[in-house]
This record gives sequence, C-alpha cells and structure tokens, in this order.
Amino acid sequence: MGPILPDKLDVVLITSIVTGPFQANCYVLAAQEGADAVIVDPGMEALEPLGRALDKHHLTPVAMVCTHGHIDHIGDARRVGLAHDIGLWCPVDDRHLLRDPMAGLLDFAAPMLEASYGSTHLEEPEEVVDVAPNSHHEIAGFDLEFLHAPGHTPGCSLIRFTDPEHGPIVFSGDVLFAGSIGRTDMPGGDPAVMDASLREVVHPLPDPTHVLPGHGPATTMWAEHRTNPYLQF
Repeated sequence: MGPILPDKLDVVLITSIVTGPFQANCYVLAAQEGADAVIVDPGMEALEPLGRALDKHHLTPVAMVCTHGHIDHIGDARRVGLAHDIGLWCPVDDRHLLRDPMAGLLDFAAPMLEASYGSTHLEEPEEVVDVAPNSHHEIAGFDLEFLHAPGHTPGCSLIRFTDPEHGPIVFSGDVLFAGSIGRTDMPGGDPAVMDASLREVVHPLPDPTHVLPGHGPATTMWAEHRTNPYLQF
C-alpha cells in the first residue's frame, strides 16, 4: 500500500508506511529532503520499507518515538534501532509492553508472536528513553509534545508538533482514527479512561489540526469534530 497522505506538507516531509499483519501506520518525519528524521511507531515488518523510505529521501534517522507500546507499533523497534544506532522514546506507562507484549494483547495474538519472534517475550531496543506524560522532547529539530491520552493502553499518547505553514499536526496512534477510536477491551484498556481522554485531550484539539492515526487514512479535527460519533459531546 502506498502513502496515505502527500509526502510533503510544505516545510515538513512526512512519509507513511503500512506495516505488518495489523496494517499499522509507521511514519517518517523530517524537515526536508536530506535532513535528520524521526521514525514514528516502528511496527512489525517495518525495517525494510523504512530503509527504502529513508534512502528515497536521503534522510538520517536520529530517533524512534512510539505513541504506545502495542506490538503493531513497536514490533521492529529493536531491529530498526540496531540497524541505525538510534533509541526509542516510549511513554513510560507502556514500557513493560516492550518486553511483554502479551500484557497488552488478547490470547489470539500469542501464536502470531511465536511465529514472528519465536517467543511471546521480546528484548527491548538497546536504548529506551522513558517519556513522562505531557512532556516535550526536542528531536531532529521538532518540539514533540506527548499528550497523555490513556484508555487504549495506560501510556497512550498523541504526539503533537506545529508546522509553521499548516499549524498543529498530531500522530494519534490508536486513540483516534478517521471516524472512530481505539478499542478498550484488551488488557490495559479502560472505556471510562478512554472517554475522559476523548473529552479532555482529543476533543479540545483545534479544527485545523492534521491527524495522522495509527491505522487508516489521515484526517483533520475539523472532520472528526463534525462526523466522529465518539466526539459528539
């Protein structure tokens, strides 16, 4: 599958890759061609397509960040980290999922993990940076703000930055999708906590915000405020 949004939002270059059996979106964020880059959500089977995207745009990855710790968003983090000698910025409340992915999954996922990794337990990336809720991190020239929005997992975060031309852009992970939200029936999920996140964190995002979700097509808060049934407060 090809990119789900244009490669370029003027001064910001964003390339998307759909990875793994869960068809998760992995993104590469950079200021321009030939610049340092941040990899967002290096999911299962991401290593090779990421390498092609980096080569295509002549980018140098300097860090990985994840919106949350589910395997479809961090499954290749160790391989990508070793290949490019970079660390993973991970919300601290989800760090345990890097080692024990089944702590956030239903039993059906165990055979898939065994087939993909030879075990239901993983090794962490060589370098992991614990990200505190609602903290800012300067990476590759971007001020990345991790807005804590639990409910899908305890550490779920929206990663927000501002493009001078287009305004705020949010990597929403599995909190918000176009027309829907992330599920809350897996270990670590909580419908009441998700409802609070939607009311207090997601709904207040301004209409012009570009939303790049963990699965499916890109959207805007303008569209979600008006059409997403889970945001009709």
